[in-house]
Amino acid sequence: IPHTAAKADLFTIPVLGWALRQLGQVPVYRPGVLSTPADGSSLSTLGELSDVIGSGGSVLMFPEATFTRDPEQWPMRAKTGAVRLALEHPEAVVVPFAHWGNEELINKWNGKIEWRAIGRSRTSVRVRFGQPVDLSDFRGRVVTRDLLSEATECLMAAITSELTELRPGVPREPRWDREKNGDPYNKIDARNQARAKNRGTRLRSFGAAGLGCVALAGYYMGRRRK
Repeated sequence: IPHTAAKADLFTIPVLGWALRQLGQVPVYRPGVLSTPADGSSLSTLGELSDVIGSGGSVLMFPEATFTRDPEQWPMRAKTGAVRLALEHPEAVVVPFAHWGNEELINKWNGKIEWRAIGRSRTSVRVRFGQPVDLSDFRGRVVTRDLLSEATECLMAAITSELTELRPGVPREPRWDREKNGDPYNKIDARNQARAKNRGTRLRSFGAAGLGCVALAGYYMGRRRK
């Protein structure tokens, strides 16, 4: 069973949290979140994943750690966690794979499942596995940020190559970088929150007006009966 890292918040949900723990999944701790224990951090998460690999297990990782922020949905600049683990375990085989079609099932801006699309014949998710990534050029060297970035780009290039076989279009060059290009999610999330707030205000106003109409109707019917 592949082990993957999921937000620690999911482990606090009844039933789901129990299932995740039974399957040996690993929580990802974030600073400032109530579900994060005193000893929980990104390093502790990598430590648990490292233990899984060291014991002969398999680890499933999404290098970007979230939905891509590239408006055209190409892989963006990734984090270095996957490469850190690969360099720490030379015996591990790093297999890149890409999937396409899940954007029709999960809203990339809010993570909500599009239930209406599930079960439709035109909705499909395709997965493509590539050849193992050769990271031998990066082994035996002093691990620096530049080396991790270079090795991560090597890994992302392999993933992007597999994705080009699943979808139309030409990958963005250079790769989308949230730190440099910004995060469209923040803008869309702010807009969605504003819409939800306005919708809530309208519903409350409608509810108050509805109660007023009911009260007025009751008063009028009472006068009629008299």
